[in-house]
Amino acid sequence: MELSTGRKSGRMSADSIGKKGGLYCYVMTPYDDEGAVDFDTLERYIDAVIEGGVDGLTCIASTCEGVYLTEQERSDVAEAVCRVAKDRVPVNAGIGGFSTRQVIRYAEQAQKCGAASLMTDMQTYFSIPFEAAKQHYADLAKSVSVPIRIYNITQPTGFDFTPDRLLEMGEIEAIDSVKESSGIATRVRDIRSLCGDRFAVFCGFHFVSLEVFKYGADGWECGMHPLIVKDCVDLYRALIARDFETGARLYERLKSLFLFFKDFGVPQALKVMSTWSDIKLGRPRPPLPELTPDQTARLKQIMKDLELI
Repeated sequence: MELSTGRKSGRMSADSIGKKGGLYCYVMTPYDDEGAVDFDTLERYIDAVIEGGVDGLTCIASTCEGVYLTEQERSDVAEAVCRVAKDRVPVNAGIGGFSTRQVIRYAEQAQKCGAASLMTDMQTYFSIPFEAAKQHYADLAKSVSVPIRIYNITQPTGFDFTPDRLLEMGEIEAIDSVKESSGIATRVRDIRSLCGDRFAVFCGFHFVSLEVFKYGADGWECGMHPLIVKDCVDLYRALIARDFETGARLYERLKSLFLFFKDFGVPQALKVMSTWSDIKLGRPRPPLPELTPDQTARLKQIMKDLELI
């Protein structure tokens, strides 16, 4: 099966966006009291995390509640994030959808807004064989002019880009990086063993960050609120420098918070966290549930113990 992107043959440029790695903040989508996207808060939020030292922004993906946005909202949010971030940090736009036609349309919109890279998971309703998934990405690659990041988030999608599958995905030149969110830290080791440096590998969760950098991760994409940006930046800088003594100390400090995210959800936790700051992100969009009062109290105590509020 021919999977050429129509580009010149050869490796993806070593200096492409994804290949550079970096710390990307998953930009939460803020809502006002009526449940509409709050663009004023979005702008202040983006300014705060950029000033906090992140290397890039990811918008309208899973933790950003991208699947709960209308098509017009997706486009408007991508445009706003790219406009505010312009000339400061690159924007990686989530373009996930169930059909290839949807994903290509979202990709076109994101490129027009100025996204530097595009990220998509393999969303499934019916079971999809690997060859069909590979063709899905190949067709997307033919339609875009910026790099693609595979988003391997197995729990909600029901699809797993295992290391052997990623080896085959390497035939699609436009793909330059992988966000590994299976939650299995050793996957990074196995991807490196099979694929070498074909892809930059991004950590997809807070709670495995220490381990995956020991196995050779290049970047980290994680949800952040300005209250925790400095701590995440400090941790990332230690890990990417392979200073694991400092990294382990910083990770242990944040471990209770990271495990809370794992157990109760990053969007829900960050939105509650925001109520203790001047950048309030609103409630999650239904049917995504809010934290319970007991969970909220537990999170507040963690934040107090960390002296972040």
